[in-house]
Amino acid sequence: MALLTAETFRLQFNNKRRLRRPYYPRKALLCYQLTPQNGSTPTRGYFENKKKCHAEICFINEIKSMGLDETQCYQVTCYLTWSPCSSCAWELVDFIKAHDHLNLGIFASRLYYHWCKPQQKGLRLLCGSQVPVEVMGFPDSRGTCAGSLHGYIV
Repeated sequence: MALLTAETFRLQFNNKRRLRRPYYPRKALLCYQLTPQNGSTPTRGYFENKKKCHAEICFINEIKSMGLDETQCYQVTCYLTWSPCSSCAWELVDFIKAHDHLNLGIFASRLYYHWCKPQQKGLRLLCGSQVPVEVMGFPDSRGTCAGSLHGYIV
């Protein structure tokens, strides 16, 4: 899978309140790392929203297609430019409940319509289903988290 360019990462995972000109469209990106607990090499990739498929759904479909060994545990870490919408939150919870050998953690650069009740409910659902959702602080989006994401960037 192709990697993000450093420029794409810098622009899309930036969570500053105010943007400098020239303005650019903020895309919905999901970078993931799937780490088997047996210590073998992690799998990394990324998705962006398509016309009729959010990045989270593309991610779920990719993980399903991998044919993972259900007797082995995996840590899955997702880094998103936007927190999941309410429908994707439900899909992620259903997916994790059906695949108890996966442990999912989510880091989001920005919250998606966090003032809307359905989005709040979706975030609470994730957290209540043992899927922690953390919002990256400004230093994280440039430093700590960027360091964690170096494997996704060309």
